[in-house]
Amino acid sequence: EIVALSGAHCLGAAHKDRSGFDGPWTEDKLKWGNDYFANIIAGGKEGLLLLPSDKALFEDEKMRPFVEKYAADLEAFNTDYVAAHTKLSELGFSA
Repeated sequence: EIVALSGAHCLGAAHKDRSGFDGPWTEDKLKWGNDYFANIIAGGKEGLLLLPSDKALFEDEKMRPFVEKYAADLEAFNTDYVAAHTKLSELGFSA
């Protein structure tokens, strides 16, 4: 589930003043897709952000198959993302 949820990085960008990192994870930060996972597999591309946590998804033997699956299959990513996001949303939070 964490790999699927991390795929939301396909949208937007990091902001230095908030996270210490700056830049987008994908070339089109306004388009939903699986480019984030392709960037991880490629080891990063010039001008695109690749954080240590992103790299860890590919380096971990249990998570790597999901990165590869989502990079190759947008529908699988979408299906798993919806399920994981729904589960997370339904769990709520405690203040």
